[in-house]
Amino acid sequence: MKSRAAFRDEFPVAGRRTYLISASLGPLSRRSRLLAEEHLDLWEKLGPEELWFDHGFPRLERCRSSFARLIGAGPNEVAIIPSVSAGLSSIASCLDFGPRPKVVLSAMDFPTNHHVWLAQRRRGARLDVAPTSDGIGVEAGEITGRIDGSTAIVNLNRVLYESSWIMDTPPIVEAAHRHGAFVVLDDFHGTGIVPIDVHRLEVDFLLSGALKWLCGGQGIAFLYVREGLIESLEPAVVGWFGTRDPFGFGRSELELRLDARRFETGTYALPQAWTASGGLELILEAGVESIRAHSQSLTAEVIRRADTLGLEVLSPLAAERRGGLVRLRVPGGRAGAQRILHALLERDVVLDARGDALRISPHFFNDDTDIDRCFTELRKLL
Repeated sequence: MKSRAAFRDEFPVAGRRTYLISASLGPLSRRSRLLAEEHLDLWEKLGPEELWFDHGFPRLERCRSSFARLIGAGPNEVAIIPSVSAGLSSIASCLDFGPRPKVVLSAMDFPTNHHVWLAQRRRGARLDVAPTSDGIGVEAGEITGRIDGSTAIVNLNRVLYESSWIMDTPPIVEAAHRHGAFVVLDDFHGTGIVPIDVHRLEVDFLLSGALKWLCGGQGIAFLYVREGLIESLEPAVVGWFGTRDPFGFGRSELELRLDARRFETGTYALPQAWTASGGLELILEAGVESIRAHSQSLTAEVIRRADTLGLEVLSPLAAERRGGLVRLRVPGGRAGAQRILHALLERDVVLDARGDALRISPHFFNDDTDIDRCFTELRKLL
């Protein structure tokens, strides 16, 4: 296995800037850049038959297989999709809201989750949103208490994007299945930083993407569908690559694939398959268990340093409930957060802000020197 220093060297930005915001955009690795250039070289000299069949489709399959390994799934249970929004809309299109109109969500989900289900109200969906008592987390009981025989699906964000609170997922899955409801996990803020095994957890669907912790770039996301469900699901959001014989160019029938790829739609964003495969392979090489331990150490140091500056921590203090991000309230409200954020960016300390708080999210290539420099500069600005 590579040393921590070798993984750090994979990311050129780490030598130029203090990059602490992988929860928003994972940085470009040397490997992904080389792979992107490989795709451009192939595109420059090959025709479509060679580019797609000899290189593109095998590269897409590598992405499916790598993502499946990360979450404990089989490759036949993984579809490549353009975004979580698109994948969640495809799932929604499979549901009959007549007998089961309820969709259970939380008040701290990423907004796109709510947007998708709000759009389903015209088909009879009714949203039931569990509140948060503190703006940091949502207790499992707030979710399970809303699940009943009228529930079609429970939409969970396993790791909350604002605070990095890790949801207590098992009792929610158990309650949903006891009442005959599905569970879909939006795991964009968990995959690659907090280990997961979808088979052990027994969730029905999982959505994630390469953009953040997987360091694979924009434009490619993934949908897991539990194998026993696949053939019973008939998405209304479809496309030719979700059919059994896309290159038969048939028009008269819709024969969907028998694996999760029935949820794939139109022509893929092929360049992203190269960059995503580079990021996925690096995460697999580092190992999510190892990444998690390193992350917990670094985020604990962020919390310790925040305490020395008297900053309020708006993320879980308990390491087992905290994902890879720490949110810190800074003086001056939203305007103050933006002022400090941009001053830090000018000093080559890269964070982001939500409302009146900064978000700090170290990854496996970061080390204690990054945390030290971040807080040295932050102290000057407070």
